[in-house]
Amino acid sequence: MRPPDLDFGTTPMNTTTAAPLTTAPLTTAPATTDPEATMRTPSTPAPTASPAATTITAPPAASPTVEPKPRTAPAPAAGPAPSAPKGPIEITCREERLDITTEWHVLGTVKLRKYVTSEQVERRVPVVRERVRLERTPLGEAERASLTEKDIAEVVEEVTLREERPVVRKYLTQIERVRLVVERYTTEEVVHDELRREHVEVRDNTPAPDDTPDNTPDDTPDDTPHPASMRPLA
Repeated sequence: MRPPDLDFGTTPMNTTTAAPLTTAPLTTAPATTDPEATMRTPSTPAPTASPAATTITAPPAASPTVEPKPRTAPAPAAGPAPSAPKGPIEITCREERLDITTEWHVLGTVKLRKYVTSEQVERRVPVVRERVRLERTPLGEAERASLTEKDIAEVVEEVTLREERPVVRKYLTQIERVRLVVERYTTEEVVHDELRREHVEVRDNTPAPDDTPDNTPDDTPDDTPHPASMRPLA
């Protein structure tokens, strides 16, 4: 007994039947795109055939493999070619500046108030006082002849003495006039602030020329143009 050929989908012959073995004409199965219908694996059972006839199925024709074409990005639409500038490119730079003005603010109020104080004073005042002084004058001959002879007796004479005393009297008098006068004077104050200013720098992105061997003497000046470096412009 021959083992079954799983690749061609055949089954073992039945030895118990006495029917003659007939061979069917070779047929070619149409090619299908379903790989499960054409390919069989050892784990997949083969289709059963009738005991009267055994059909031999040829392997399907291999379909050609088509490799996918790589996708290319669509070419950008051709726009208008850049035109040369009509004139120089200008940039206007600006800066901040200080505009300083002044305005009036109230600092406060000033009041003029009159008040009274007391103080002790001392003044020297001249005063006149009276006093007595005893004077003795001798008598002459005429005065003695005019005197009469009298008895000796006691005589008392009085003299009134006076003196000046200071009298204090107060009176008001004007000494000065006080008034408030507002005057203006000028001083200087320092103002601190931060100002911004715009600057311009040049960025040259053009490729530099290829470095070629220089066969000229060292004293020959180098006329090769170089790209402009980035520098601020005032």
